[in-house]
Amino acid sequence: MIDNIGVGNQILLLRKRNGFTQEELAEKLKISAQAISKWENGHTLPETALLPLLAKFLNTSIDSILMPNTVKEGDIINLGNHQWKVLHVNVDSAFIISETTIGKAPYDDRESTTWENCSLRKYLNGEFYDTFNHTDKSRIIKTKLTDRNNPWYGTKYGNSTFDKIFLLSYDEVIRHFGDSGDMQNKKGWYWGEDGITPNDGRHLPYGDCIYDQFNDERKAQNTKGEDDWWWLRSPGHAEKAAGSIGYCGELFLCGDDICRIDGGVRPALWVTI
Repeated sequence: MIDNIGVGNQILLLRKRNGFTQEELAEKLKISAQAISKWENGHTLPETALLPLLAKFLNTSIDSILMPNTVKEGDIINLGNHQWKVLHVNVDSAFIISETTIGKAPYDDRESTTWENCSLRKYLNGEFYDTFNHTDKSRIIKTKLTDRNNPWYGTKYGNSTFDKIFLLSYDEVIRHFGDSGDMQNKKGWYWGEDGITPNDGRHLPYGDCIYDQFNDERKAQNTKGEDDWWWLRSPGHAEKAAGSIGYCGELFLCGDDICRIDGGVRPALWVTI
């Protein structure tokens, strides 16, 4: 059953977001401003014949008008050419991350850099952003990004940025995929000589990575269904390293060399719903 009040609130929100007064939207739809007012107050619903035009002028879909705020954490939604996992939902927006890695790229092609200056940030907010159509672009929210210095090694993060598309930080990973407390407590692991079996490094100040019960939640695959490791925007053990999530879902505080060309790219963003 359609919720008149919910639909009305959604029309009101979208109208204001697109900069229309009730009179201006009514003129575009060739109806009265009183009709718009009745929609937004939940007294009536838009006529079916008006829905395509209403969706067009509000830069959204008919479904998002009639079924507002139905998105919940853990859902998989479509945006652009990719599927996205919902990590968090606010009243009118959602924080999402690509369900798979979208490809492979170096974090940067220099010996040292920060997120602010890396080539991967430029790609995500330029070439990759331009793969979205006009309607999808209008839903992507520019976000102020901050981070702290590497919590184990002290490597500097750099300046805050404003981005439409970005990579997760260490703190965002543990917030949305599960926190065992190992990052805060510096309970780290090292890799054995075989490169596969982790060795407990708790007797040392800290290890290379966090290896805990949330590994599976952090694991990712590429579009071919193959396991992939993926970049984070946080700094690694030095300026030439950036944080990463390993093939087994380990959270690498030591990071990986920023010039590695085999790093998976798993973008994240805020989007209106």
